[in-house]
Amino acid sequence: MDRTCFCVLFIFISCVSSTKVHYDARVTVKNEGITRFSFENNNINLVKLVSTSDNEVIWVGGNDVLYSINPTQGIKPHKVDVTLCKDESKDLDTSHHLYRISLLRESIDNNLLFICRSHDANTVCCNMSSSYSPIDCFTSENYEPDINEPSLLVNNMLYFTKSEKGLYRINKDDKNDNIWSQSSQAEQTYLKLIAGKGQHQDKVYSFFAEKHKRKDSELEHWIPRVSQSCMNDRGGSKSQLQSSWTSMIYTRLFCGKGYEFTQMIDVATLETDNTTKIYALFRNYWNMSAVCVYDINEISNIFTSSKFISNKVPANHRPGTCVTDSTTLSGEVLGFMKERPEMKDSVMPENGPLLFQHHHYTHIQVDRVRGHTVLLLSLESGRIHKVLEKPVFVIAEYLPFPQGTHITSMLLDASKKHLYVSSSNEVVQIDLQTCHMYGNDCKECRLSRDPYCGWEGLRCTSTAKKSVLDIKDCTDMPEAAPSKTGTGGQMPVQVLPSSKHFLHCKITSHHATYHWKHGETHEECVHSKQDCLYLIDSMNKTHEGTYECMSSEDGYNRMVVRYELSMSRSDALSLTPALLLLLTTSRVLLQNLFF
Repeated sequence: MDRTCFCVLFIFISCVSSTKVHYDARVTVKNEGITRFSFENNNINLVKLVSTSDNEVIWVGGNDVLYSINPTQGIKPHKVDVTLCKDESKDLDTSHHLYRISLLRESIDNNLLFICRSHDANTVCCNMSSSYSPIDCFTSENYEPDINEPSLLVNNMLYFTKSEKGLYRINKDDKNDNIWSQSSQAEQTYLKLIAGKGQHQDKVYSFFAEKHKRKDSELEHWIPRVSQSCMNDRGGSKSQLQSSWTSMIYTRLFCGKGYEFTQMIDVATLETDNTTKIYALFRNYWNMSAVCVYDINEISNIFTSSKFISNKVPANHRPGTCVTDSTTLSGEVLGFMKERPEMKDSVMPENGPLLFQHHHYTHIQVDRVRGHTVLLLSLESGRIHKVLEKPVFVIAEYLPFPQGTHITSMLLDASKKHLYVSSSNEVVQIDLQTCHMYGNDCKECRLSRDPYCGWEGLRCTSTAKKSVLDIKDCTDMPEAAPSKTGTGGQMPVQVLPSSKHFLHCKITSHHATYHWKHGETHEECVHSKQDCLYLIDSMNKTHEGTYECMSSEDGYNRMVVRYELSMSRSDALSLTPALLLLLTTSRVLLQNLFF
């Protein structure tokens, strides 16, 4: 690392460290609100999650398998037989297995799944009915999508990408109106296709990362890009760009200053009343993660108004402008478009990047809740972070899989506030509205900063009218009565003389500090994974008394649990022979019952 890079990194880390930002999740969720769907086969290689428009059925598939899940009807997925392709020249039993599922997404038609299967560059695509029957099928030769790549359905047009080549378009009704992509010399990874809306409804936008070698070294680096194409593009003339894009223009996405993030990992969208917000997940040279937010209107403005890097721009036609018949474009324009024209101006994010230290995120989904934006980010370990966008705050860390694993896909059901997560052989549903885990205390509910939750009467719940972020004061609000199991009730405990013992205090917030109070003394915790412990090595009379576990967070102090500890004495109870026999018998029965 050269001296300039080191100085920039040092300044950046110093600035970040000076802010009171928690990069770790406030709470850890292992089982609350988590539903696991089990599959009979443990080696099924699931890679894609899709929902139909009514969100009643979740489809999960891989190259060779397809399952449907109805979350309201149990946890057992239904295996779907998708015999869409037949090769009459071969034995049916073997030819069926030659075709792989190459594309899986929601259909334009309500409540249907759109599925493609491919073999030897021949593809059959169909809508899947509720009875698992293929309908409205069409075939396409010389096109073979990839289930791992992004795709888009707009009217009768199917758009899909191949990372080694680019963007393709198939006209389901006219085989002579298909568009091939020009091969790129650089390695590309496509992440998202978006159809323009409103004044941009005749455009399609492709988000991808492109690998290049630096001019001054052999080192490779990633460049985040977005391209714009006209949906009605018919390709060029017979001599130039025939059946290829004549309207595709490019620009860069900028994220970060001084510590620039260049490797784009994933892209999600959020629809608002008048625009589409683009949430792009990045990683940089120092393996830090960040999210930058872009506006589709600003992206369109760059393509409309920015100058091109090339100085040989045609005078009579602005490249990228949509025309009625692209086959009539001049040779000068087509020659210019063949060079992949790029804009001088980069697309800038709305604000600075949302920074995340020490976390390597792999997928992103975005939800809007009561006027607040929540990011759902998967980690390389298979965990999920629920993050408030403004200000950045990691609300919770979910552990959807018992063992660490690679997450292959994430799907958000925004209407029901459920997040679906898949590994290669498991699917998990996470209820994002499990508010009761924050306890029956207004201030604890508010400290969660979870916009899915609010305070209503005596509980923290998703049905409250106001989000916890909109609660200004808990002082005048009624509180639930404390229980004896961890919210302030006193628990009597007797310990045998000279025996070892420990007192248990559950850690509910990783952002809080905990300690034990015994008389006038304050003792630090002995920490386990989720507990603050007080250890007694040998019980004696000096250990008797009241023990309080105290937590402190953002100026709010509370007693988590209180114990009244006393030493049991042999003369505390006079035992008759009959009572001694009864206690011995009961002890034996309890040992047999629990051990």
